[in-house]
Amino acid sequence: MRVLLLHPEDSPQRGPWAARRWDLVVDLGKSSRYWEEVQAQRFGCPVLRADLFRKGLADAKQVRELLSSGHGHLMDEEGIDWWDLTCLEFIAGSLTVLAVLRVSAEIPASAEFWSTRPGWPASIFALLPGRSLQSFGVGRLTRVAVGAGRYAGLLRRFPVSQIKEIFLDKYDSGYQWRARFASRQETRVEPVVIIPSAYGNVSRMAAAYARLLPQQPFLMIATRQSAKQFKPQANVQVRDLAAYAKGDFSTAEIADLLERWEKLSAELGSSPELQVLLQSGLMDPVRRWIRDGICARNAWRDVLEREPVSGVLCGDDSNLFTRLPVLLAARRKIPTADFHHGALDGRYLYKDVPCDVYMAKNEMERDYLLRVCGLPTEKVVVAAPAVAHLPTTQPNGSHGRLVVLFSEPYEAVGMRAEEVYRELLPRLLQMARENGRGFVIKLHPFESLAQRRRLVRDILGPGDSELVTVLDGPLTSDLISQVWCGMTVESTTVIDCWEIGVCCFLCGWLTLSPFDYAQQYARFGVGEVLQGPNQIAEIPARLVNFYSRPAPTILTKAADPAMLRRWLTSTVPEPYDARTAS
Repeated sequence: MRVLLLHPEDSPQRGPWAARRWDLVVDLGKSSRYWEEVQAQRFGCPVLRADLFRKGLADAKQVRELLSSGHGHLMDEEGIDWWDLTCLEFIAGSLTVLAVLRVSAEIPASAEFWSTRPGWPASIFALLPGRSLQSFGVGRLTRVAVGAGRYAGLLRRFPVSQIKEIFLDKYDSGYQWRARFASRQETRVEPVVIIPSAYGNVSRMAAAYARLLPQQPFLMIATRQSAKQFKPQANVQVRDLAAYAKGDFSTAEIADLLERWEKLSAELGSSPELQVLLQSGLMDPVRRWIRDGICARNAWRDVLEREPVSGVLCGDDSNLFTRLPVLLAARRKIPTADFHHGALDGRYLYKDVPCDVYMAKNEMERDYLLRVCGLPTEKVVVAAPAVAHLPTTQPNGSHGRLVVLFSEPYEAVGMRAEEVYRELLPRLLQMARENGRGFVIKLHPFESLAQRRRLVRDILGPGDSELVTVLDGPLTSDLISQVWCGMTVESTTVIDCWEIGVCCFLCGWLTLSPFDYAQQYARFGVGEVLQGPNQIAEIPARLVNFYSRPAPTILTKAADPAMLRRWLTSTVPEPYDARTAS
């Protein structure tokens, strides 16, 4: 029995494997039933999708239990647990291990396994007893060509500025190099609220909160240049974290933590699932994360020691480098308030809430954090930011002139963007044309405009592709006000559409995460869930029903400026009162 293991970044029809005969093809990425049917016909054999062996939220909770065994073993001198910080990076890998182990149980060990490329996640099969694995592209010249192709792919997918950030994230995450060129600025005199940010969308939402307190100075500390891609108002000053870095390695402390990591990794090996993660090399970066992370921690410590900090406002505490100041501030009894820049954050299944108060933007988000993630009731309040970039009123989108696909960086979760577009674009374009609407693809900040345009041309051809507009950049009021209907997989733009009465359809058959986001949207009547691409033709009829019924409510409530000031300048958080949430 010959089995082909198809890597998420490889195409089934492009590569030396495409011309060979196989008894079974196993897709190690994320794909749909419709893709499976097409590939089974092309290969002339069954196709097994590893994605079918994922169990959604149940898997997410199982991974939480697996990772909990490392808690408390890597405490630094500040009382920060570096396992808690770094284990968030293993969530996707752990979920993949669970799925692939289930797949392997369905295939005889005597099978002849081939992978389209060496390495993760096909290497899981090679780690299992009694199984052998051969790979395409193991020759030296082939490896060089594959490596060159991968870098060329990065150049196609990302602009030079983003590639520079990817390089710095990997090779200068401790700010040792950037610290040499960053100019140190004078210490602020008046008390400031610190905003740590790594991305422009975090910065924009944090700035929206800052607008509620125009007299309160805010100091945004950017850990990456992309955090500066927003328009700050007068009370928000922006500086680089590199300006506070001293290149301090804390050698003795790092050596102690690394020694404890070696002991912990030996203990983690007693779990079969974590043993696979260790043997595969996915946990190897822990050593680098600790070394560079301690340097970043010292930079944040310098921020808190040099600046008159009255509070910390954080919009992404799943990011190691922006979670650190929250942990440090909490240890110093400095007020902290967190929010999430997207609609929902399922990673709270894996992390504690170090802040004094967490500001949910609506009751849908609060319900999710309490019911699914198990956060403490008294810490989560409904307090939305002051959003100024979208229109505040619109009866509904029934007269809009555009069908908008809110695209996402599918590759980041093991999905092939080409296959997603191939399922959606022809059907969406046909539906838009039949109903006299234009068709727009709005990109996520992590997608490349040039690469996505090429993809559209390849799929639709030179004629139809000219009818499609591909846009990048922030979501604007001009675009959202013209939407007749939207479509996305899990993008938080479903909330943006809901806020102005526009129906956004969710691709329920293309699940990106295990966190039940689409189910939560459906629970509160936000968006419409489709179960397959053939239902795209039903959108016009479903829109009539959507716009004829009362709009759902998710009980959004803007943050009260007086309370926001208290949360950011007082050590006593205001207890949550459900009676005032609406």
